[in-house]
Amino acid sequence: MDTWPFTERDDVLAVAAAALRAHGAVILGGPAGVGKSRVARELAARVPGPVVGTVRATASAHEIPLGALLDVLPRAAVESASPDVDHVRAALDALGSDPDGVLVVDDAHLLDDVSATVIHQLARSRRVRLVVTLRSGEPTSDAVTALWKDEDAPRIDLEPFTPDQTTAVLAAVLGGPAEARAARSLHRTAGGNVLWLRHLVEGERDAGRLARHGTTWKWTGEVALSPALRDLLDARIGTLTEPQRRVLELLAVAEPLGLGMLGTLVGEAAVEDVAERGLVTVLPDGARWEVRLAHPLYGESVRATLSVPRARRMRGEISQALSRTGGRRAGDGLRRAVLDLGSDRPLDPDELVRASIQASGLRDFALAERLLRAAIGAGGGFSAKLGLAHLLDYGMRVEEADALLAEATDEATDEERHQAVVLRALSHHFQLDPPRSGEDVLAEDEARHADGHRDPAYDGIRAMIAGSAGYVDDAIATAERLLADDAQTAETVALAVFVLGLTSAVSGHHDALGPVIDRGIDAASAAISAAVATNIGYMELLDADLRGEPPRARARLDWVRGLTGPQAPMFAAQYEARYARGTGRPRATIRTLESALPSFPGHGGGWGGWGMALIAQSHGVLGDGRAARLALEEAERRRHPHIGVVGFEYDLARAWTAAAAGTPREAIETCRRGARTCRGQGALAAEALLRQTAVRLGDRDQAERLDELHRTLGSARSRLAHAHAAALTAADPDRLLGVAAELEEAGMVLEAADAAAQAAAVARADRRLVLAAEAEGRAHALAAVGEGARTPALIEAEAPVPLSAREREIALLAGEGLTNRQIAERLHVSVRTVESHVYRACTRLGLPDRAALVAVATSRRAP
Repeated sequence: MDTWPFTERDDVLAVAAAALRAHGAVILGGPAGVGKSRVARELAARVPGPVVGTVRATASAHEIPLGALLDVLPRAAVESASPDVDHVRAALDALGSDPDGVLVVDDAHLLDDVSATVIHQLARSRRVRLVVTLRSGEPTSDAVTALWKDEDAPRIDLEPFTPDQTTAVLAAVLGGPAEARAARSLHRTAGGNVLWLRHLVEGERDAGRLARHGTTWKWTGEVALSPALRDLLDARIGTLTEPQRRVLELLAVAEPLGLGMLGTLVGEAAVEDVAERGLVTVLPDGARWEVRLAHPLYGESVRATLSVPRARRMRGEISQALSRTGGRRAGDGLRRAVLDLGSDRPLDPDELVRASIQASGLRDFALAERLLRAAIGAGGGFSAKLGLAHLLDYGMRVEEADALLAEATDEATDEERHQAVVLRALSHHFQLDPPRSGEDVLAEDEARHADGHRDPAYDGIRAMIAGSAGYVDDAIATAERLLADDAQTAETVALAVFVLGLTSAVSGHHDALGPVIDRGIDAASAAISAAVATNIGYMELLDADLRGEPPRARARLDWVRGLTGPQAPMFAAQYEARYARGTGRPRATIRTLESALPSFPGHGGGWGGWGMALIAQSHGVLGDGRAARLALEEAERRRHPHIGVVGFEYDLARAWTAAAAGTPREAIETCRRGARTCRGQGALAAEALLRQTAVRLGDRDQAERLDELHRTLGSARSRLAHAHAAALTAADPDRLLGVAAELEEAGMVLEAADAAAQAAAVARADRRLVLAAEAEGRAHALAAVGEGARTPALIEAEAPVPLSAREREIALLAGEGLTNRQIAERLHVSVRTVESHVYRACTRLGLPDRAALVAVATSRRAP
């Protein structure tokens, strides 16, 4: 990795190149490490004209007149260090001799005044083109500042990388995708700083902590600063007084801290000093001001030199300070618990359990586990053990969870025993690999404690088991009954909402699922099972996809993007993939799922096979039969045997794999079989999607059933699927184009592309070639938006228009506005010959006139 690939800055490069062409100079600003110098070098290398030189201003040369220019000026121009006018003119003459040349000036904020004057004069006179970089927030010479203030050179400020940009850069650098958690953690640690990201990645990869696992890269997240990165950080932090150092140390062990509290602990003057040096940020948070380190790596640097006793003492000191404030903020309890873990203060098991619930709600399951193990060690009882068992189960460590539950139920109450049995049934049925029957766990307990009678305390888990298996109506009825009972526990409410969300999504049962999902998320977040909140939220995304409501899906996607914690990127990637699939972006679907699936080994509680099925569908839509087949085989291998309700996803994967292999009839029959299965389950929304897919693949026998489904479902997808089927059955290209427009407006891009492609094929068969050309162009424009999809309909729409080479040549010249006489002169033939070619082509193709021939000949697929 000597030279990282230039990526994710193409938009900045394009704007800078345009500014350079228009003004002859451009300023690239931004904080340290965002890649200004790299953009400047790329710009100089890509624009036409020679590179006159590169000026690298430094602090050490700042006091030397023309010091920054010494390396690019001829000796005669700087024989004297006197900054008089003659020497400035000599420098101008030496550097500004080629107006087509490019001079790069790096770190212009460090230019000495004379060099700055030379650069300013070069920009004003346009004697050479200038690409100038400078660090924002630093004192800068008036001559340089005048460049953009006087509008001699536009200023473009680069921002730190976004999480998505970091993910893309990592994939390019590492030669493969980084796991979602790894990519987000590396982004957060580097703070979007390109330079520090590079040193961090190189150091962590060399140390083996960032390593390839299968097709993806994983990172432990335990930073050990490389010498190069440490030197960069030390240079940026600089020399500190003891009080200043103490500010950074306190923040390194417990940021953020309230401004008032920090000032009390270390003195207001020290906080002001480090703030003025840009080492901390002070920002409002509600009614108080909070202080944070200006960059995450400052904390790593400080912690690397902090002794264990000193760090433990500081944590205790901050915990006591928080207790004196009364813990008024929602997160203060969690913060105190975490601080106490690393201090000498006594531990309260009940406080630790409450803090673990907060940590789980923040998707920091590793922290939640630490807190719960500490609670058990401090004498915590059943709630601590059950909470830890939940986390172990969620991490698919079922044997550990079983052992803990066996220990926890030795002296448990009936209510506690019920909770343990529900968790064991869940873990055996869904998490264990290979799974066992959760019903057997329930029956065993009922035989022992209820004389074999059905215990209503287990209705929630039974609904979960039934709904996942595909008994949709029974599961919905049970879940709705449970949710109508306000006396149910938060655990039961969370389970009931989960199964109701899943079964309502595939059945189309619920018209307003959002409030129900919110209730389930709130219940899960308040319980020990807080980890399942994001699973519940996913069901609304699934429902919105199957109903054809991208705006609602987008709202839930925005919700998950706002979540924090180490596990949040994994959930966000799952949501991103579902949204990408629903909005016709198969490559994004594949990319995001590949980053998430390493977190779900084996069947992954159902997520592993489900995710691979979506990947297979996406490869099939892209026309990559081999990749689709391999993904489908992996999906079937990882398929969860107890989760039949999402079988439609595997049917879709098989259908698109067959389509990509060139067997559309097999693909259509697969959709039909899957639709019949869904109908038997009551999964009508899933059935509608399968039948819509069959229509996209060319099935003309779906209109009647889709009409019935729409009258039941009343969703955007069911309406447009029926309209598409009816138009295809009628072989009406105008209606197909109209449906394509509606599908596009509804956000179903690839469905729209297939409808337009079918319009092209039908119109061509009817010899309506002008309409065919219009429809084909629309189809391929939509396919481009859909990341280059290659479905059977799109391939069929590419059939070339039968024109001879001479006919097409004449038509193309006519399209340029030439008359028949001008065409004849261009081709050295008679006007009668031109007219004859036009007449024969129009007659053969059924075209009304010369204009129609031009439209057909200039379509994308005319030979």
